Amino acid sequence: MSKALSNNLTEELDTSFYLDNPKKIFILSMLSCGIYDFLWFYRHWRHYKRRAIALTKINQLDPDIYPKDLDIIPFWSAFFMGWYIVGVARRIRNKMKSSGFSNFETGPWWAWLFFGNSFLIFFEATADINLNLMIYLLDLIFVALSSWQITRLQIKANEYMTLSNECPQIIEAHYKKWDLIVLLLGFMVGFFALIGTVFPL
Repeated sequence: MSKALSNNLTEELDTSFYLDNPKKIFILSMLSCGIYDFLWFYRHWRHYKRRAIALTKINQLDPDIYPKDLDIIPFWSAFFMGWYIVGVARRIRNKMKSSGFSNFETGPWWAWLFFGNSFLIFFEATADINLNLMIYLLDLIFVALSSWQITRLQIKANEYMTLSNECPQIIEAHYKKWDLIVLLLGFMVGFFALIGTVFPL
């Protein structure tokens, strides 16, 4: 990114992608039973829209801005995150590829295939506590796979931004207010999911 472009954008919008710490993302996603994923998607798609608006105002064309970025509604992008994960992965891959970086593959459809939320809402506890516990542990594996999908995409996005000198090599983990709110909500959901799944009424 040119110095002239950088000087016309806020620090937050100076990067091609939303900047965050991958370890923080994985931890929050796991501890919140996947609820944090909504916030991650919301922030990424909000970043695309805000960046498009900022670049439009200064009449600056940039290859990572898509024609419909100005029309993005971050809430719906987060609500339908199971599909929008393909869009995030493609944006990162395309940016890496167009910049000439060799390790650009993000596997958009693999991200979609292995991304999903908890299925415990469809499961009713049985009299067999061992079976219930096995189902609960299986659900945790699904949450871990899902959490890894957004984590690896953040790793690739950060890789592009560091290689392009848009951000430092070491990205610190900063916990914001909404991170903690979502974490608390996830703890509550996870606790009731554990009780409702493992122990029959």
